[in-house]
Amino acid sequence: MTAADFGVNPTTATSPEQYVMLLRRIRDQSGLAYREIARRAQRNGDVLPASTLATMLGRSTLPRRDLVTALLRACGVPDDRAAAWLAVWGQLAADRTAARSPAAAPGTPSSRPGHSPVGRAARTTGPGGPVAALGAGGSGLISHPQRSAALRLIPAGDGGGTVGPDGGRAAASGGRRDRTVLRGLPWPTADEARPVEGGSGAPVPYQLPPAPPLMIGRSAEIDRLLASTAAGAAVCLVEGAGGVGKSALALHVAHRIVGRYGGGCLYADLRGATDGIAAAEPADVLGRFLRALGVPAVPASLDEASALLRTWTAERGVLVVLDNAASAAQVRPLLASGPECTTIITSRWMLPDLDTTARIRLDPLPDDAAHGLLAGLTSAERLRAEPAAAATIVRRCGGLPLALRIVGARAAARPDASLTGLAERMDDEGTRLDVLEVGDLSVRASLHLGYQAFEDARQDERRQAARLFRLAALPDWTHLTPYGCAALADLPVAAAEPALDALVDAHLIESAGGGTYRFHDVVRLCARERAEAVDDPPQREEVLCRLTGWLLTTTARAARLLYPDDRFGIAEPTGPGRPGPPLGSTADAWAWLDREHTNLLLIARQQMAAGRTLAEVRDLALVAAKFLDYAGYIAEQQQFGDLAFTAASRCDDRSGEASGLNIIAVALLRQGRLDEAIPILERCLAVQRELGDRSREAAILNNLGNALRDRGDLTGALHHLRAALVIRRQLGHRHKEGSVLDNLALVYQRQGDYSRAIACHEAGRAVADSGTDPLREAQALVNFAETLQASGDHRAAIGRAAESLEICRRHEHQRGIGLALQMLGDAHAGLGRWAVARGHWREALERLDGLDPQACARLRAALARAAATR
Repeated sequence: MTAADFGVNPTTATSPEQYVMLLRRIRDQSGLAYREIARRAQRNGDVLPASTLATMLGRSTLPRRDLVTALLRACGVPDDRAAAWLAVWGQLAADRTAARSPAAAPGTPSSRPGHSPVGRAARTTGPGGPVAALGAGGSGLISHPQRSAALRLIPAGDGGGTVGPDGGRAAASGGRRDRTVLRGLPWPTADEARPVEGGSGAPVPYQLPPAPPLMIGRSAEIDRLLASTAAGAAVCLVEGAGGVGKSALALHVAHRIVGRYGGGCLYADLRGATDGIAAAEPADVLGRFLRALGVPAVPASLDEASALLRTWTAERGVLVVLDNAASAAQVRPLLASGPECTTIITSRWMLPDLDTTARIRLDPLPDDAAHGLLAGLTSAERLRAEPAAAATIVRRCGGLPLALRIVGARAAARPDASLTGLAERMDDEGTRLDVLEVGDLSVRASLHLGYQAFEDARQDERRQAARLFRLAALPDWTHLTPYGCAALADLPVAAAEPALDALVDAHLIESAGGGTYRFHDVVRLCARERAEAVDDPPQREEVLCRLTGWLLTTTARAARLLYPDDRFGIAEPTGPGRPGPPLGSTADAWAWLDREHTNLLLIARQQMAAGRTLAEVRDLALVAAKFLDYAGYIAEQQQFGDLAFTAASRCDDRSGEASGLNIIAVALLRQGRLDEAIPILERCLAVQRELGDRSREAAILNNLGNALRDRGDLTGALHHLRAALVIRRQLGHRHKEGSVLDNLALVYQRQGDYSRAIACHEAGRAVADSGTDPLREAQALVNFAETLQASGDHRAAIGRAAESLEICRRHEHQRGIGLALQMLGDAHAGLGRWAVARGHWREALERLDGLDPQACARLRAALARAAATR
């Protein structure tokens, strides 16, 4: 794309500010990063470093001609168009020269290009020629030694009008600018300032720091902020964690819209996120703002100064950028409330007590945008040359632009070095935060500031939140809950909840919905560092042991709600009782286990690696195994089996070892790995018989019978299942007879003995107390439907499968829903209802994907056959 395609007309520029704004538009629409422009300029034989380009486009002064030429050539502007740009540059340069005072006294400093001097002898140019700026006794400008250097003087005589589209002056109307002309322009410029009292020249501040050279992956947020600033008296808050790019976004948008504000732009870093420096006092910021606007005297009272700021900005149209706000109280006195004013605020705090017209939350960048940003900071060629290392770096930066900027700077400083070494250090949690520091940029320091506000607070609640922030980072969990945090920190739940909410307000943790919270990976590392620095090792170990004990107790509660007659072969947990989540029904219990099962595995694995709470790890695996099997979380089921076996081995518990192996074997059966599962089950059976544990012997006989059935050894299957049934009847475990009878029915079904199979199904349903194990009942109904379907009674099969589906939907049991839908599809296909069958099969496949590989394989085959017969 060339500049001719952009539709940018340089002849509309009547001031250096407008000219630079149009140059920025050329660069924006070219889509080229600053570094790429610099590289292209070098290839063209021009000198235009990226830093010089950023400074040039961030100022309001007329750039050097050679820099303009280099930029236009690098952006692909044709020669004839470039000539038009340079002609306008020449006119603006001539106007600037004419505006300088020819009679400046010796020793008087000359004005910088594009800016008029601010001293007593300063002169500016009005419509009729040079206008002297008088001293304190005259009617002109008053000199203020502390006035910002970034001021532009514009004439504001009574006879002045607005700048017209052609660069001339529109007629004045009642001492105010012609709003009709202004509305006709797409972007009002800063040179179109309103007249002010006294008829003297008014200083127009332009305090914006340079815009960020790269802005990638923020299109939606930019559009939202641009749209929000279009409203009258807009107050827009950009919030987010430290290092997420709030200031960069605010400055990017501010530079795009600053031309709308004839009264100029005020900027202040409120130092709400500056290490070792107190947050800015509103009174000090107000003083700087008022002096920049040309106010002769600043009131001592904060309220008066704030009111005076509103007065001076109300009719001028001013853009105010308040960066790094610490609190709503700090911001309120600094708000400009005029109808054509806009305030953009950035803060790592949510500031819920601040009235705003728009709130824009900034989250970490997605991986593709983060990769693009890193490519812009280094080079796309380097990332393509080492894709694995680049992917690791991007992943470990966690989408934080500050982290990516630091890593990009490190890589750029060593252009010949491999990215692999950098990626390896980023992959190591022990060195990652050290890598994320360069010069005065530090992710660790940025995040520490938010934490420090809690640790140094006077209020006990704030310091308690700091302690919880440290301790909650110790477990390897994917998310945290108020109940779990209360358990690990030994706090009442009523104290943990507001502490977590306060940390969310500070963007130190994130709300994950459903009453859960989570850490960003890099923030977790910082929190763990603080825990290692503040909390001694015995305290940290106690925290994890306390949490593990609480998890075992709560898991056992949930499992016994689901399976009230099952003891799981563990002793009753004896740890101190702590409040757990409300589990009033089987649906509550299922939902809790479904949400927490990954946390259970990760924390059990963490404790195993540390050699702590081994008995609790073993028991946690034994209690969670049945849920994992029903739910279809096969990989986690197998990993828990490994943990149970290892923990039991370290505890010299042979029965626990066999139980862990049984869990592994069942997981292998779910994957169809029969030849691996059957020897393990036979080994377990021998151990349990040697130990005389008849209950566990019956469980293994039941599983071994199912495995032999699936391998086609129906005689062996019947032998083991009948033996299991005898033991369970002898022990009086009537609630478990039903599952053995159900499995026997499936063997008879495979033999084609449908009458005996149906009798076993019905006997199993009669033995099991209805409602005590609804998910087991749902599985038995699907098995019954399978037998009815195989016998040719498709309508009866639909009825049983529908009953199972209703139970599973009530409990949100995804695997059970999928299996019931699969059975419904099979039964409808048996009746020739192919469209209905395909609908059930497709939904079943969606539900079972990742939960039951064997069922998914059968579903895909069924859908393929159905497609072939259409």
